[in-house]
Amino acid sequence: MTDKINDSNNFNNIHNSKTDIENSKANSCNHNVAVKLINGDIADGIVLLSDNNSLRADNTLKESINQLINDWKNSKFELQDRLIIAGHKEAENINQNIRNYMKENGDLKGPEYSILISGAESKKYANYMAGDRIVFQTNDKDLQIQNSEFATLVSIDENKFVAKTDTGNEVSFDLNKISFKHGYATTVCNPQTAVKKDVYVLHNDGVGIESSNISMIGNAEQVRLYYNVQATKNVANLIEQLSTAKTDSINSKEENNDVQANEVRQYQSAQNYRKNDYYSNSEEDLQKLKDAIAYRADTIARDILGDPNKRLSTYGKLRWGDTGKIQVTTEGKYAGQWYDFSTGQKGDLLSLARRERGYGFFEAIEYLKSMVGMSNVRQQYPRYATTNNDSQQYTQESESVKIAKVQNFYERSNRIHGYEIDTSPSAEVEIVKKYLENRGITFDKSTASSDLKASILFDTQTRENYPAFTAFARNSKGEITGVQAVYLNSAGDKANISINRRSFGKIRGSFITIAKRNANDPNITIIAEGAETALSLQQSGIKGNIIASAGISNLRNFSPFPGEKIIIAADNDSKNPITNNTVIKAAKTLEMKGAITCIVKPPENGDFNNLLQSCGEQSIRDIIEPEITKLTKAVETTKLTQTENNSIEKQNDITNVKELYNKSSSLY
Repeated sequence: MTDKINDSNNFNNIHNSKTDIENSKANSCNHNVAVKLINGDIADGIVLLSDNNSLRADNTLKESINQLINDWKNSKFELQDRLIIAGHKEAENINQNIRNYMKENGDLKGPEYSILISGAESKKYANYMAGDRIVFQTNDKDLQIQNSEFATLVSIDENKFVAKTDTGNEVSFDLNKISFKHGYATTVCNPQTAVKKDVYVLHNDGVGIESSNISMIGNAEQVRLYYNVQATKNVANLIEQLSTAKTDSINSKEENNDVQANEVRQYQSAQNYRKNDYYSNSEEDLQKLKDAIAYRADTIARDILGDPNKRLSTYGKLRWGDTGKIQVTTEGKYAGQWYDFSTGQKGDLLSLARRERGYGFFEAIEYLKSMVGMSNVRQQYPRYATTNNDSQQYTQESESVKIAKVQNFYERSNRIHGYEIDTSPSAEVEIVKKYLENRGITFDKSTASSDLKASILFDTQTRENYPAFTAFARNSKGEITGVQAVYLNSAGDKANISINRRSFGKIRGSFITIAKRNANDPNITIIAEGAETALSLQQSGIKGNIIASAGISNLRNFSPFPGEKIIIAADNDSKNPITNNTVIKAAKTLEMKGAITCIVKPPENGDFNNLLQSCGEQSIRDIIEPEITKLTKAVETTKLTQTENNSIEKQNDITNVKELYNKSSSLY
């Protein structure tokens, strides 16, 4: 018996797989992920997995495997509905661990037989018992089994195994004629014969989601992707590896170059930059840079830290913070040196840029070059943001550090409309306004939220700065904890980068305030998913507390006060039952917390911003205002009923007292 799968089935036909996915009845997030992957949109597919909490990162391969197996053990799905996809060696390891677990639990019964699987020379054996999951590695018309078809062993003896396939067919086969192996984890599968509800994908150094397995993802109810940082440094590296694996699977060498370049051009340019920049930074160049930095220390310090504390600053020494805790020397022998009195840290502006911006050495050098006019890399927007490293959301930084960075970023970003006189709005403010105006949203200075800002964000993949629409989220204590950013181009459209909408800091349990109710407004809270959607409600004249959850999964984390009336302004995603169920569950969760809820959606696919653009403000009012009236009347009716009941109870109490008095009087 051999341990080899026919590699010709790795990707039978790109068109057939695409058709299988598009015809899938799942219509879930996983379906959308599969469509993205099959179309080559690797980055978008990974983002969807991340948004669905289906992306798991561990430090080592061993930790990834342990986490995967633990999740597999706790699965709510039946054994035959679970599938693990991994590389060959990893699959063997996982199969052995799961078998040991099942033996300890008594799920495998009867005698155990060892079967030679790798030929006489290696003497490699695999053990089997009744109850074991297997996957066939051959086609047999007589037995009506196919390569990569899964089954469960029913009974075994020395000469014959009996198995029941997942399609319900019971087969008896000769061990010397039929090739098979353990089927808990496998390297490849046939979506025509193996539709699984619960899929686990182990990615290790470029091995994981192969093209032949994409359809499995599209048909699953739950998918999880595991990777380890030893083999895959971060999500950006994951996208690069998957792009490489995908192009190698389906294209010619020439086609690979074109397809892969679209996904990983950012990494190639970054690597080329690092290599070239290393050789260009001679001692002479670095000394010139050092002198130029000292000469422009004032400008650079302000760019990194913002406006200084004028009251505490003096000529040649600028101070930042309410207490002046950070000092930068801008004149004299020590120009360009800084000191943080609160921590005792000190250094030059290179180290300050790295500390405040999170830059690596080469990024900090290039930033400083751009500030003094020595850069060979075009910088359209010279001012970077504190949270500019888009990979920060995937690093192992503590939550408090991430929140602190977001709070610092908030202070450095520009309000779209300030209450002060704004005579010269920055370029990014104008671009953000244009982005919103293109979506039918304009601002009234008196009502604009101070948590909506215009920022500059640096994309480490393209090595360029982008203006960004940033919406900051606050927790129940009113503290800034997270931000959702939309990267834009100079025309006010979404930037053409792999991920143009990103979140930083902590979003869970925090919400973006769009509008607060006035005394005469309805006492109602409206929660939309995105800031643009919530702004569309405000634009249409809807009154009340309007907030955005910055993601559908965060809706349920809102903390209502008892009896709070909440309208969930959901997106209409009729083709995605998982999305719809998430909204319904969120509403039920809020009701369990004491809220009174209802859900509203646009009549057509899309969100309320799409409705605003296509049908105007009145179309939104026609949907939202009747629901506000219904909720308000429902609460008033409830209060009236309670008042009537209290009155009846009070009258009954009076009657009972009178009767008791009459009875007592008759005794005398």
